[in-house]
Amino acid sequence: MHDEDKIFAKQLAAAAAQRRRRVGLVPDWYGFTLSFKGVLLEGLEVVFIVLTFGSNQHNVGLAAIAAACAVLVVAIAGVAVRSPLSRVPENTLKFVVGIMLTAFGVFWGAEGAGAHWPGSDAALLVLIPAIAAFALLLVALMRGSQAARRQARVPAPAGTDGS
Repeated sequence: MHDEDKIFAKQLAAAAAQRRRRVGLVPDWYGFTLSFKGVLLEGLEVVFIVLTFGSNQHNVGLAAIAAACAVLVVAIAGVAVRSPLSRVPENTLKFVVGIMLTAFGVFWGAEGAGAHWPGSDAALLVLIPAIAAFALLLVALMRGSQAARRQARVPAPAGTDGS
């Protein structure tokens, strides 16, 4: 776990310390560059996914149209849920996204290897909670192990050792 508020404050201070510089039509070059770097990688991933699915179905054009529609839907949904999502801790979001990526990865990886899931896509409704339960079990085990290590390092208070 890390202190999200402290990290955010540090990054915000670093960004605020940057001098605003206009370059062409861009009023804040630092902000633009920072946003561009974050969006570029995710955008490239989406392009590769769309091209892969489209080429597998021999219809890249339809995949591109579907991707454009998805961008629009995600943008609208992002604006709609921005406020409630901003209250969810970063680590919780990362945990949920990790569960989803793992579930879809297992599902598509097995399909790519030739497996056929019982219930087809509905198998995800079993995979996601199963992976979530396993991940939560691992978290509990690691927390217990960490607590045990901490107790082993802390000497017992005087007079509590049975003497």
